[in-house]
Amino acid sequence: MAESKEDSITDAQFATNPAVIPLQNPLWDYACGVYSQAGVEAELLVLQDEHGADINLILQALWLASEGVEWIPECIPDDYQPWVTEQVIPIRNMRRRLKTQWVEQRGLGFEDFRQQVKKLELQAEQYALAMLFQQANIVYGANQKRKDVLPSNLINIAEHFKISPESILKLLGIFSN
Repeated sequence: MAESKEDSITDAQFATNPAVIPLQNPLWDYACGVYSQAGVEAELLVLQDEHGADINLILQALWLASEGVEWIPECIPDDYQPWVTEQVIPIRNMRRRLKTQWVEQRGLGFEDFRQQVKKLELQAEQYALAMLFQQANIVYGANQKRKDVLPSNLINIAEHFKISPESILKLLGIFSN
């Protein structure tokens, strides 16, 4: 039940306002393309689950490198981490628990609901990437072109997460092919 009239669910509330946050943007398109490449998803999930890295920030660094732009910590907006902590991670944890505690233990009858949560998680990730896209545009304005910044962007993101550069530089092999 809705706690107030503002919390009630109506179709109009599900329409996004592209003037407020551009969900369809070059970073989202790049992320979808890269994530589907062979080996990328597995490597990114290892970095997330074993090293605490944020896949969206890695994708932002990779996208900026593809544009010839250096990734710096200022590319992260102030409200990004609260969004991830309060929205993305709880939905991800819910999806994972649904798989292990409901679908696998109680049967496929719960799979439809898990798929709905998965779609919501993806939408929360899309908002996160839109925030990162907007911030990169604020930081860089007109696209600054630089030569081959992929290795330095991966090292910068590794330093940001305090993980060994070797762990993240495995992605270089995937993207140099």
